[in-house]
Amino acid sequence: STVSGTPQSFDNVWDIIWNVGINPSDTTTNGTVYASTYGAIMKSTNGGTSWTVVKGSAASSPFSYFTDVAVAPSGVVYATLSSDGSQKGIWRSTNGTTWTNVTPSGFPTTYGRVKIGISPSDENQVYFFAGVTTGFGTPDTNFMGQVEWNSLWKYHYDATNPKWYDLSANLPTTGGLFDKQYVQGGYDMVIKVHPTDTSIVFLGGTNLYRSHSGFFTSGNTTFIGGYEHGGALPVINSYMNHHPDQHEIAFDPSNANSMYSTNDGGIFKTNNDTASTVAWSPLNNGYLTSMFYTVGIDHIASGDSTIIGGAQDNGSWFAKSNNPQALWTSPRGGDGSYCAIANNKLNYYFSIQNGKMMQATLNASDSVQTFSRIDPIGGKGYQFINPFTLDPNNMNRMYLAGGKNLWRNDSLDIIYSLHTKNWDSISTGWTLFPDTLPIPWVPVNGILTGASITAVAVSKNPANIVYYGTSNKHLYRVDNANSGTPAAVDITGSLFPGGYVSSIAIDPADAGKVMVCFSNYNVYSIFYSSNADSPAVTWKKVAGNLEQNSDTTGIGKGPSVRWVSIMPVFDGTVFLAATSTGLYATDTLMGTSTLWAQQGASTIGNSICDMIDYRITDGLVAVATHSHGIFTTNITSIGQVLSAHELSNLPTFRLSNFPNPFSSSTAIRFTLSQAEKINLGIYNLQGENIQTLSEGSFSSGEHQMNFSNANISQGAYFLILRTETAIQAKKLIIIK
Repeated sequence: STVSGTPQSFDNVWDIIWNVGINPSDTTTNGTVYASTYGAIMKSTNGGTSWTVVKGSAASSPFSYFTDVAVAPSGVVYATLSSDGSQKGIWRSTNGTTWTNVTPSGFPTTYGRVKIGISPSDENQVYFFAGVTTGFGTPDTNFMGQVEWNSLWKYHYDATNPKWYDLSANLPTTGGLFDKQYVQGGYDMVIKVHPTDTSIVFLGGTNLYRSHSGFFTSGNTTFIGGYEHGGALPVINSYMNHHPDQHEIAFDPSNANSMYSTNDGGIFKTNNDTASTVAWSPLNNGYLTSMFYTVGIDHIASGDSTIIGGAQDNGSWFAKSNNPQALWTSPRGGDGSYCAIANNKLNYYFSIQNGKMMQATLNASDSVQTFSRIDPIGGKGYQFINPFTLDPNNMNRMYLAGGKNLWRNDSLDIIYSLHTKNWDSISTGWTLFPDTLPIPWVPVNGILTGASITAVAVSKNPANIVYYGTSNKHLYRVDNANSGTPAAVDITGSLFPGGYVSSIAIDPADAGKVMVCFSNYNVYSIFYSSNADSPAVTWKKVAGNLEQNSDTTGIGKGPSVRWVSIMPVFDGTVFLAATSTGLYATDTLMGTSTLWAQQGASTIGNSICDMIDYRITDGLVAVATHSHGIFTTNITSIGQVLSAHELSNLPTFRLSNFPNPFSSSTAIRFTLSQAEKINLGIYNLQGENIQTLSEGSFSSGEHQMNFSNANISQGAYFLILRTETAIQAKKLIIIK
């Protein structure tokens, strides 16, 4: 259920599509379409059925990481390619095939993303907003003190005397820590000209601005969206009914002053884009595109529906119901990162970007009742979405990834009493483990870079074994991690690729059974060990059909694997993998021949799945997607997981029931790979039919029914499912 096939093939070169453009002068049914992708500008003349490269390269490096394309009303096309590519620069074409380099002589030598804004009322006037033009243009400083240079240029096309204007000096740089035009490395950029007035230009980075002089001066610029203007720590709000990190602007064709704005908060509309104070209305109701990095549940409260999750640039969210229509509340802003619920909801843990963590209790209305910031004094080198985990055997203990170091806190139970409403890092309870990572950190542009911890997991049985992985393929084990600062042991497998360890799963019943995944493309994705707690650890590859080439390399069109889980159920073990093309599962690991089957094809579909959390007591599984919110289901048996064996060997089916043995009732589930007539019944050990439960025609997919044993004596029986093509029996135990 929503609470907020096989892996799709794709070419890694085309993973990033920056923009699309349609030729407005082409009125054919299947018109001309342009797409700016990683490395190249693509063109289709049949509505996207087939594509050709018209600028840049899809086959040979160096590639331009950033590209952009825009089409004027007459069909003139402008394209930009960042300076890291062999065909860098600003290009103009009258037909989308033959191009002229129009880059001005004074343009920055180094630049990233360059956004294009063509004036709708005079297509000869074109703006180019260039991000990360280090040493050129105008510098600005973000809230972390990092300096970024950006540039703004205007091109006035004339067949005989085209002119360029460098307007970079007029970029807005005034304001507080957050209300700047900072573009975050090119992540958030837009430049658009008003449909009827060429002097009104809208520019967006982190925030949104409007100039009434076309940015030819700096004094006619108005702040109209993003963060709250002039906001200050510790609480930073958004501009009223708007949101930071601007991505696109569109104008109503029937009303030039009616404008739509898209950003990390969704879609917003104003009915007067020239007002002195622009008023916005959110248009996100029913628009299900929430992008969650993380999800957390209560791990012992059977039947509990409480869910928390961290959403990209939209804070942490909380719900007490798995009803898709239930309202969620947001107790924490920022970029929602890792989160956790202590058993029985004693405390809640939220975090935001770069390792800032909060411990909180919530009241009956789901509002924050008590809180304290709890990340350690001296912590550094955090991931943007930084991992931490609670100890499943001790809710007062936490392990935290801290750059090159592992941290442990042993005093979570007393933090709230010592640091109520605290906004700063603390020292209470924190212990720093020694650095073991083999690659030293070096400063780059004032920021320490190098290998760092990217995943952390702690064991259930036996307790106190911590595994952590790094950004440079290494995996470490810390034994007796609950006391002192024991040294970490490098257990990196010889099969491991050079890559980013995105997740570590430990079997809660056996800490020696560990699964590790790498999220990089073109590397082998999933490894498993049954003796990871031993002196001589061995690993095997188990990604199977999640790789295009399932033998050894991992090179090919397989998805990126973001998270793995090992989930014991009453009749076996379910292995789950969250990937860039959906959720997959298997109940049997067979090395490189492992068959993973897509789950929730009609609900989760091919959504990017970032994280999985589960509860053994009732089988609750929660999946965070980076596109369509959070999904939940309950898995208590391997029979509830659609297997790849079933998908590849038609016709067949799977039959299960839970609980078994049972005293009053049991839930029976069966999955059909095709529509068939079935007969489902209870039989004694002599093969005599005791009761027919169901018969008739059933569709393909999963079916469920409840069975009560009110009229059947205690003992052993068979649950038998017959179809037109096969038969399956399961032993049924009734106790009274």
